[in-house]
Amino acid sequence: MTEHFGVPSFIRVTKVSGFEKRINDIVYCSPLKSTENSNVVIFFGGDVQDFTENMASHRDNKRHVKWNLENTAQLMGTKFVDCHIVVVRPVRMDYKTFSCYENFVPCAKCGVPDHTPMHNSLTHLEKLLSSLSQRLRSMTDEELNAAMEHSKNSVISDDSCESSSRHENLVPGWREQIDLQNCDIKLVGFSKGCVVLNQFLYEFQYYKTFSSDDSDTCKIISRIKQMYWLDGGHAGGKNTWITSKPLLETLANLRISIHVHVTPYQIKDDHRPWIRKEEKLFSETLKKFGAPVHRKIHFENDSPSLEMHFSILNEFMQCDADYSK
Repeated sequence: MTEHFGVPSFIRVTKVSGFEKRINDIVYCSPLKSTENSNVVIFFGGDVQDFTENMASHRDNKRHVKWNLENTAQLMGTKFVDCHIVVVRPVRMDYKTFSCYENFVPCAKCGVPDHTPMHNSLTHLEKLLSSLSQRLRSMTDEELNAAMEHSKNSVISDDSCESSSRHENLVPGWREQIDLQNCDIKLVGFSKGCVVLNQFLYEFQYYKTFSSDDSDTCKIISRIKQMYWLDGGHAGGKNTWITSKPLLETLANLRISIHVHVTPYQIKDDHRPWIRKEEKLFSETLKKFGAPVHRKIHFENDSPSLEMHFSILNEFMQCDADYSK
């Protein structure tokens, strides 16, 4: 049964608690339509992407303010219409620009990842989803209305980030139905955000080696159905894409659908040739292991630019529609 919810399009929820003392700010976006088996899309953005007011006040980043986290949440919602959208803000932004996902992966300066077999990132994700569900259910009407209003004022109008029409009137009891920690999961990493997905691969291997299949963390792994790598990149000189055969074999054995979307901004950067080599090895190795991999190069014949890089957020939604179900 399909049910159309008249819920607010998105809500900014700050200081959501996760594993131990880790916290993250989140933008939550409700489904355009909801079924009994609604999934949750969890998005990790790239450098520069932040709350609107932070980007707008930055000398350089204001040029890209239309790619703020609220707009991005709405954009994801137009693609995954029957999914809850959870956009995770990095725990810090070095120089107000470089995304640092330290709650998910150990980071050096400017968010360069230092991957480890275990950082409890999957446990943190599971607890974030549980805490977010609880926060949404327990908000007073006054808190909810204030959060809705603040989020609405953060949207930057632009044709490429145009929001879908959503009802503003609340359906009674809609929040009581939110149970994100039990939904099937689609993970989306863009640019720097791909380091979080890469860390998950290390932890897939750890849990499959050292934990029983009925452990709580292995249960969240079983709910991950799709993973999207969108033009992954970071400031380090290696490990932009995972190339370890044991890690990739474990990923392939999980039968998670893999989506790889890249542009010349990353894979044709002659100053960072390892990105092209690593991505090729990542995709080809997964295919050799029998993983369901869909790969697409966007803007292949265009000159690289930062705007091209961001525009993949629009493009993957158009060409990948058949793979998002």
